[in-house]
Amino acid sequence: MAPTVNNEDAEHWRIAMCDWLTANNVDPKGVPQDSDFDITTSGDGQRTIHYTAYVRTKDGSKLIDPDDKTRAWQEQRSAPCLVEPPAWLRIPGGPS
Repeated sequence: MAPTVNNEDAEHWRIAMCDWLTANNVDPKGVPQDSDFDITTSGDGQRTIHYTAYVRTKDGSKLIDPDDKTRAWQEQRSAPCLVEPPAWLRIPGGPS
């Protein structure tokens, strides 16, 4: 589940989250604001970010969910965790 923040910290949190995603080669514009994030570590020590992203056409338009025509289509994706998130972002599996 996406971390919960109060309104006065929301903008600071959003900027930090976008910066962290970008540092890990994830386009923040492709990630829903309420996306769940999790970081796992494999047996060989590789850290991986798991998140929800919009499914888009080649030109970047969001596709409609074939099972729910009232929302954008989303899917689970993963990316190597090249840069750890700040601990205060409270990403499950991240620094505490």
